[in-house]
Amino acid sequence: MTLSTTIYYFVNDLFRLRGQRITIKDLEEIAIRAGSKVTTIPDKIGAPGFISKAIVKAYQIDIMRITVEAEGEDAIRETLRGIKALYGPYETFRGKESSIAKKYKDLS
Repeated sequence: MTLSTTIYYFVNDLFRLRGQRITIKDLEEIAIRAGSKVTTIPDKIGAPGFISKAIVKAYQIDIMRITVEAEGEDAIRETLRGIKALYGPYETFRGKESSIAKKYKDLS
């Protein structure tokens, strides 16, 4: 059974504070070492409702959604650990999509 979890980073803050950009190459290297698959999607966050999202889309904060998929939770944990070591602490969404990431958020 394939498990997955989703995390996100504020990409502009990451660049401004640490001078780093999230790259697919870096994420794929981490995923290969851990035995998982990583996908990324640029997105926006900030408006609570559908109408609000449509109206204030230009004013929302840019984020990078990173989804980690693997056969076991150990591979996901190792991938999250590698991502956190490279880019620093990540953020999680509410609900099931980030449930695994929430468990390992405070672990180094």
